[in-house]
Amino acid sequence: MREMALRILISILLLTATCCGESVSIIDFTGHQVDISAPVNSTVSLSSAASEILWALDGGKSMVGRGASSNFPPMLENITVAGKHSNSPDLELIMELKPELVIADTMFSEEDRTVLEEDGIAVLVERFIDPYRALQVIDNLGRALGEQGRASELSGQLKGYRDLIEERTSVLSSDERTTVFFEWLGKPYHSASNGTSYSNFIEFAGGVNIAADEPVDYPDVSPEWVIERDPDVILHILGSSKDHSDLELKKWREDIMSRPELQNLRAVKDGRVYVLSGTVATGIRSAIGELYLAKWFYPELFEDIDPGSEHERLIEKFYNIGLDGAYAYPSDV
Repeated sequence: MREMALRILISILLLTATCCGESVSIIDFTGHQVDISAPVNSTVSLSSAASEILWALDGGKSMVGRGASSNFPPMLENITVAGKHSNSPDLELIMELKPELVIADTMFSEEDRTVLEEDGIAVLVERFIDPYRALQVIDNLGRALGEQGRASELSGQLKGYRDLIEERTSVLSSDERTTVFFEWLGKPYHSASNGTSYSNFIEFAGGVNIAADEPVDYPDVSPEWVIERDPDVILHILGSSKDHSDLELKKWREDIMSRPELQNLRAVKDGRVYVLSGTVATGIRSAIGELYLAKWFYPELFEDIDPGSEHERLIEKFYNIGLDGAYAYPSDV
């Protein structure tokens, strides 16, 4: 009798494990502990960067909803739109879709998170425009989807790019580092200070952000402030919600270089003004953006590196598609 009871108990435990999956605990960027049963079979992504990662990991098998700003890979157009983005989700539709997991960026509100969690939906809130966080996000989502092998492969490739940058820029003294004035989102003189994702992005590529010590995260500075600091490079990063044409990137660069107040700046005189699409400043492709920045900052150290070719290889390997569009200008440094 005891032996039979033991067999029944073991069978129940095995059935429970099979039905419910493995319990996985993830600490997201906000510090929340998110407990889920892996592998997750249905997800909604309200972040374009998260959508890229999810698709690279499981080929879109789990995605039942997305934010409208998620447009890469192009296969996403067949996925139901469940809101504009993280700060404008369609909560009613998301609950109708009944996902096991929603992934959002830090614009997602605590109120919206509570609504979904009270409906039994797990929520991960992550920071995607940050080289220091990206590999952890890939690992978290790999565990959630039961795609640890694929996540490890993807992380390994991205880490390879970053190790290359770190190795080559490690020989530079503080005096040899390129100083950078950064502005973004199509807003002249709108910058970012120390600890923000974009500042980390610049510093990881070996640059020195001249706005690092500003007292607010995203300061609006004056032309006189920039002139006083006379940076080596001016970098403008456009938004990540849409693709950009080569003509659009070129026009932004020309507009910056033609600002009357900047004509005596070293960066303008030397032609070291660069424009980057935000689509390669976040998520998986932020590693490609870092390669562009590193080559712009230190062309002599990265003469053998072609970020565009590396971008093509990455996209072909993890999405099995070709690469279209423009991502950096000028790209032929």
